[in-house]
Amino acid sequence: MMKRAAEMPEELIPTLRNNLQLLLMEEDGQRFVLMNDNHGYAEDEIAVSIEFYNLLISLGGKTKYSDLGEKLKINDLMILNQILQNIKDLDEMGFLNSSSFKIKKSQIDQGYFELVDRPYVCAQNSYPEDVGELNNFLAQIFNSTNSESSKSNSSAIIVPHIDLKLSDICSKIYSSGYHSARETDFDLLVVLGTAHYDSSDLLMPTKKNYKTPLGTAKTDTDILELWESHLGDKLPYNDLAHKPEHSIEYQILLSQYYFINRNFTVLPILVGSFGEFVYYNSVPESSEDFRKLISSLKLAIEESGRKALFIASVDFAHIGRKFGDDYDAEPILDSLKNEDKILIDALTNLDKHRFFRKISEDNDKYRICGTSPIYSLMSLKDFKRCEFLDYAQWNETQTKSAVSFASLALFDD
Repeated sequence: MMKRAAEMPEELIPTLRNNLQLLLMEEDGQRFVLMNDNHGYAEDEIAVSIEFYNLLISLGGKTKYSDLGEKLKINDLMILNQILQNIKDLDEMGFLNSSSFKIKKSQIDQGYFELVDRPYVCAQNSYPEDVGELNNFLAQIFNSTNSESSKSNSSAIIVPHIDLKLSDICSKIYSSGYHSARETDFDLLVVLGTAHYDSSDLLMPTKKNYKTPLGTAKTDTDILELWESHLGDKLPYNDLAHKPEHSIEYQILLSQYYFINRNFTVLPILVGSFGEFVYYNSVPESSEDFRKLISSLKLAIEESGRKALFIASVDFAHIGRKFGDDYDAEPILDSLKNEDKILIDALTNLDKHRFFRKISEDNDKYRICGTSPIYSLMSLKDFKRCEFLDYAQWNETQTKSAVSFASLALFDD
C-alpha cells in the first residue's frame, strides 16, 4: 500500500525521461502512449493512458509528491494512492528522470564502458538469433536479386537501415547494394551510420568490437590512433551512442555473411545530426570541426595502406503521423517518390552540395535521416561515378506513416 499523501516526501515528482521512444496508439476508442527505451535502462515497454501521460507532463519537475492531492483536488485517498503508485512503478521501471534512475544509469553505463565488445541488440526482434535460422534469413535477403545484375567493384555503397524483419519490402534494396561490391578488393570496412539516439558530435567512433550471432567484427584501433594523431585532438568517441544503434549493427551482420571469405577489420562511425547546418542553410564545410574530422580520417585511411569499402547506412524520408506530421502518408507517396528522385539524381551526378541544398531549402521537412552519413561519405573520397540501383517505400498503414529508402553504388573508375 502506498503511503498516505500527507506522509509523502517533499521532493518533486520526477519528469519523464526525454530520450524515450513514444508512440500514440488507439484501441477500442481509448488512446494510449506506448513508451519504450532503446537505451536499455528500462527493460520493458509500457503503455499508459493519454490522460496519465498528460498528467505526468503537467506535474513532472513542478509538483511535490506531498502537494499532489491539493494540486489535483483529489480527496479520495484510494484514488490518490493509486496515482502515486503508478508514478512509483514508472520510476522503478526506469522511465522517470529521478535520483534513483541516475544511480541505476551510472551503474549500467559503467558496466558497458568496461566491455571490449559491443553486444548485439537487434537479434530476435529484427533478425533470428539462432545461427542456422539467421543464415537462412540472410540467404533469402541476398537471393532476392540477381548478383550479376550490376557492376561488381564499387568502392562504396549507400544502403538502408530499415528494419530487416521487413524483408519482403527491403531485401532487394539491401541485396542490390551488396551485390555491387561482390568483387571489391578490400580489407577495411568503414561503416557510416545514422546516429538515432545521441548526437554529441559530427562523427562518433567507438573502439569496441561489434558482436553479432555470426561472430565478432574487430574494430581497427590502429586506424583510430592514426586518425587521432592527424586530428591533433582526442577523437569524439561516444560508446553510449553505439550501444542501442541498429544502423551499424545491420551492416556488420550483413557484411559478415556476404563477405564470409574475406578478412577485414571494421571502422564503425556514427554520424551526428546536420540540423544546425540545415537551420542556418550553411554547408557542413563551414564548420572547422567537420573539415578537420573528415580530412584527418581521410588521411588516416590513406596512410594506413588499407583498402577500404565504405558503407553509408541510411534511409531517406520519414513522413506521416508517427513522425509528427498532421497528414497521412499514403496519399502523398507518389509525390514523395518524385522528391526522393531529386536527391538521388544529385547523388548520381556526384553533387553532394545539390543534395544537401535541396534538403536545406526544404528545411528537411521529409526528415532525410541519411543526410549526414551520405554527405560525409562523399566528402571522404573523390568518387568518379555513382549508380542508382533500387528504391522502395514502407507504407506503415497502422500508423499512417511511411519511410523511403534506396541503394546506390559509387565507383573509383
